[in-house]
Amino acid sequence: MKKKTALLGIVATLLLSTVLIFEYVIPDDQTASPYFVKMKSDGKPVTKNQFKGYKYTETVYDTKGKAKRLSFYSDKKLARNNHFKIVVSTNHLVSTYKKIQSLPENIQYLAEK
Repeated sequence: MKKKTALLGIVATLLLSTVLIFEYVIPDDQTASPYFVKMKSDGKPVTKNQFKGYKYTETVYDTKGKAKRLSFYSDKKLARNNHFKIVVSTNHLVSTYKKIQSLPENIQYLAEK
């Protein structure tokens, strides 16, 4: 009985360790990327399959200040002329967003050009 309990404890510990490694240690860059954006459009209403939200095509900036044009979808309307930090997953859906007062300095300079 003690051997079964010890073996079960070891298996549970290994399983928990594996989950923690995949959840916290491995970076999320493969599944989602953070960007800064100043919303210049209102977005287009979109209904696809079970998704109902808005499609945006905006110039976004990564954390290093590199700009690129990106199309992404959000289930919430992102207000025009506001700054956001968004996290976009590989399927182009905004997984999280946060309204910010202004873009970081290195990105603000590039966005004003």
